[in-house]
Amino acid sequence: MTSFPIDVLMEIFLCVSAKPLVRFRCVCKSWNSLITNPFFIKAYLERSIKLHRFDLLKYDFNNLSRVQIRYSPKNELSSNLDNSFVGDGEKFKLVGACNGIVCLSTFDCKNPHHSKIFLWNPSTGENRALPQPSLRVSNLVGFGFDSSSGHPDDFKVVNVNIRFEEYSNYTSQVEVYGFRRNCWKQVGNIFPPVLTQHLRHQSFCSIFPSSHLGHQVIFENFICWCPVFCVDNEIVTLLIIFDVVQDVFRQLPFPAIMPPAEKHINLLDGCLSVIAHNSSTNHYEVWFMKEFGVCESWTKLYTIGSIENCWPVGFANSGEVFFLRRLCNGLRYHSPIQCVLYNVGSEDYKEFGVEVDSLYSTQLVPYIESLISLSSTNNAEH
Repeated sequence: MTSFPIDVLMEIFLCVSAKPLVRFRCVCKSWNSLITNPFFIKAYLERSIKLHRFDLLKYDFNNLSRVQIRYSPKNELSSNLDNSFVGDGEKFKLVGACNGIVCLSTFDCKNPHHSKIFLWNPSTGENRALPQPSLRVSNLVGFGFDSSSGHPDDFKVVNVNIRFEEYSNYTSQVEVYGFRRNCWKQVGNIFPPVLTQHLRHQSFCSIFPSSHLGHQVIFENFICWCPVFCVDNEIVTLLIIFDVVQDVFRQLPFPAIMPPAEKHINLLDGCLSVIAHNSSTNHYEVWFMKEFGVCESWTKLYTIGSIENCWPVGFANSGEVFFLRRLCNGLRYHSPIQCVLYNVGSEDYKEFGVEVDSLYSTQLVPYIESLISLSSTNNAEH
């Protein structure tokens, strides 16, 4: 097969899954040269984006963090992926995934200087620990991608620290890591004040628990969060956005007609969306933003009827939603929490065979196969 025309071989390789391609690099020098060529890596990524539908399901069970790939449309799960590089028994947060690269972070409340951030390509098995920032790794870490540079590996990691001072004053210290530079840079006191003011009375270890900040979504050049907090005994939610090109935060309100209670941010059919809980009806409403950044463009798609003891995780597709459901067996605080798939059309649940320790440590993150390397020799500026 080494005598095949290069364009024919390339078309064949573009149809092969990433893990076999990694093994193919050992066949001969010409295959290795083709598979590691930046042009082929970019073409493979573009094909993966078009064919996408994988997700990463991250959850904690028996006090261990686990990650599995969900294959669509059959809704099958892979075996647990090897994340032992994080540390034996180390629990972690799946910050986000972009272009097939996943960002993980650990947060040691008692010894925050031991907290770490990793980049990982599950398709190739490569992983890389980031250099320690000058600030400690906080419980507010974001991961995104600067598409304006033209490089598929121009990843950015944002690390936010909040320092509270006397008289309820505060300052934020924000650092941004650039993968192609392989270094951190400080960008100053730029975090939105509305959140830091709300959290000023909390202890260090409770700053930005996931129940307040929520999980992130990557949309184009933006990292998006939907935190929930209380102002004058009223629940308030905002859309918090970090622009990885300009290195700035922005905050956007939700429309008044949207339920004010807690929201779960997602991507749905390429648009930013939220699953909003309507506390007055105990229904969940699915909304999406037709025009990114325009508050008036939020549109309600459908309502999910009254469901008990369920919390949204994310979309399997436009007509199916993953929920966590606590089974009631008379021992409310010790009953198991299971991942279930809710069909919007039939209004039926399907058990997914996954049991989790907690609600807020479970994440469903869009993922694609990629051959992007995390080797330091492949990300120098050029």
